[in-house]
Amino acid sequence: MKRILMVAAGLCFAGSVVAQQTPVPKPGAGGPRQDLVNDEAIRGLYSEFVVAWNAHDPKKMASFFAIDGDTMEPDGMVAKGRDEVQRHFAEEHAAAFKNTEIKLTVDSVWFVAADVALVDGTYVVVGAVDANGQPLPPRKGLLTSVLIKEHGTWHVAASRSMIPIPLPWRPK
Repeated sequence: MKRILMVAAGLCFAGSVVAQQTPVPKPGAGGPRQDLVNDEAIRGLYSEFVVAWNAHDPKKMASFFAIDGDTMEPDGMVAKGRDEVQRHFAEEHAAAFKNTEIKLTVDSVWFVAADVALVDGTYVVVGAVDANGQPLPPRKGLLTSVLIKEHGTWHVAASRSMIPIPLPWRPK
């Protein structure tokens, strides 16, 4: 009987030590309520990006990126850093995308951490032209981005756009 009491006391002590080591979430450090606020802020960022794209304002478009953020196009072109991202947008909007309009939908926002989010979405760009000025069909694609929250503001750390193609081994 003495042994059972000793074991029970030991288990209670071990349980209290484990309970003391379990971190307690801090209010506002994530969780459902904060996720809703951040989700709204991120969707707002993309709405503002669409406005900047449709106004053909490369400086404003690049302002949504982190200082060291990057973007990768479906053809593998990469622009690293906000300045290079701005130059990339400026080149595109001075030529092929000069008269384009983008429609972008954020499909999901997943918070990897309180200050890191993974965003998936779709987009359609209409009005693009080729190097000879001939109209191109609408560019329909997918978008995946990692966003970070710095000094209370969300910024794109990495953005990847892709144009899905049928894979020959998948059934139709």
